[in-house]
Amino acid sequence: MKKTIILLSVLLQAQVINNTFRVSYQDLDFGEKLGLVETSYLFNFKNFYSGIGIYSAVNGKRGGFFTGGIENGYKFNFNRFIWDNGVFIGAGGGGSAPQGSGFMVKLHSGILYKDRNTDYGININKIFFPDGGIDSTQLGFQIDYNFKDIYFFDTKITNGYYGVSNLEFKPFLINYFPFDSKNTANQNQNDFSVIGAKIVKKEENYYKFFEAGGALRGDSDGFAEYLFGIGKKYYVNLEASIGFAGGGKVNTKGGGVYKVGVSTDNKYINIESGYFASIENGFKSYYLGISLDKKFNFLTIGNKYIDNIKYQKFAIKIYNESYLSSSTIRKNKDSQRLDNLNIDIDYFINNNLYTLITAGAAYNGNSGGYAVGMVGIGYRYNNIFSKLSIGAGGGGNVDVGGGLIGKIEVGTEYKNIFASIGKIKAVKGNLDTYFIDFGYKFEFFKGEI
Repeated sequence: MKKTIILLSVLLQAQVINNTFRVSYQDLDFGEKLGLVETSYLFNFKNFYSGIGIYSAVNGKRGGFFTGGIENGYKFNFNRFIWDNGVFIGAGGGGSAPQGSGFMVKLHSGILYKDRNTDYGININKIFFPDGGIDSTQLGFQIDYNFKDIYFFDTKITNGYYGVSNLEFKPFLINYFPFDSKNTANQNQNDFSVIGAKIVKKEENYYKFFEAGGALRGDSDGFAEYLFGIGKKYYVNLEASIGFAGGGKVNTKGGGVYKVGVSTDNKYINIESGYFASIENGFKSYYLGISLDKKFNFLTIGNKYIDNIKYQKFAIKIYNESYLSSSTIRKNKDSQRLDNLNIDIDYFINNNLYTLITAGAAYNGNSGGYAVGMVGIGYRYNNIFSKLSIGAGGGGNVDVGGGLIGKIEVGTEYKNIFASIGKIKAVKGNLDTYFIDFGYKFEFFKGEI
């Protein structure tokens, strides 16, 4: 096959793994109302599950409030009912919410009803920020969509019966041109630029996608967006999406947003334009952007015979990143250390060279609401690696200027544990300090490619 087939695994052999995509909603009350939507991707190991979750504001007055972290839980099955118990630990904030340093905990327990591949139910959950002003217990509404997929680790295969899922990865740069819009300080909203990426999955007659980005130019550092959508190709691609956005004084009201647009469908570089607005009457903007396009094939469940499979290295890293004490970190010159919870996705071009995506949020250091998203390139030789990244960051009173930041680092790894040291600097802001990383790596396929 001419195109790469990427094989992912968390076990020692090729196996079918049960996965879950979860959506939940909870309406917090801590002296004000804050509606949060959870979207989580979970791996199931018998009754235990673990995965990555994101919580986003969708109503209230905290548009731009996001948290991300690790979701763990255990399910007890009773015929067609499930008793589901779990804990989420993560970091984030934004929208000028009282999140303190950004460290978030959620505890939940609830009952689900099984209906084929989907579980529906309610839970009682408690969400709190230990050093912030958010502490609320409420009912939650939950939907779990369950599906199966194939994962690989060390084991190579040469052929077999599978399906193929067509994916595209599209890093983008978009400029927003607001009109009839005031920011949260009741001033005219200026134009600003966003850097991010879109992941597209092709279906038979349409495609669906997820996209995320953050501000890197203008006076809206700290703005972030997170959307799901569908599209269809005619002469051009027609797309519509809905999701969550805000921060950086961009007035998205409660945080719910939508986007409609068109894009070209060339092989490598594409242009897109359209309209983006908050669901409530707030931010309104036209946009124009450019994106790159990288296509992949993933093996999935199916009955198509496939041979000549090309393997691909892939890794996910979860780690702590600490900005060392410096008066350059914050706008008020507070020099205390800043701690972030980060997640990297590494895609290997060959056995040593790889590209990467980073997403992170503050959980300690009096900068709750600070978030960062970056893209970069890395090189690994034996147990030593180096990385160079550029991207967008903002919020939490961190002095990043318009939002554009860069960092360079060098580190070492032992089995699945790694550590590194580096420097991060804002292009136009004062942020200029060293940092230390320490974390755990899940490497999907370790053989030679």
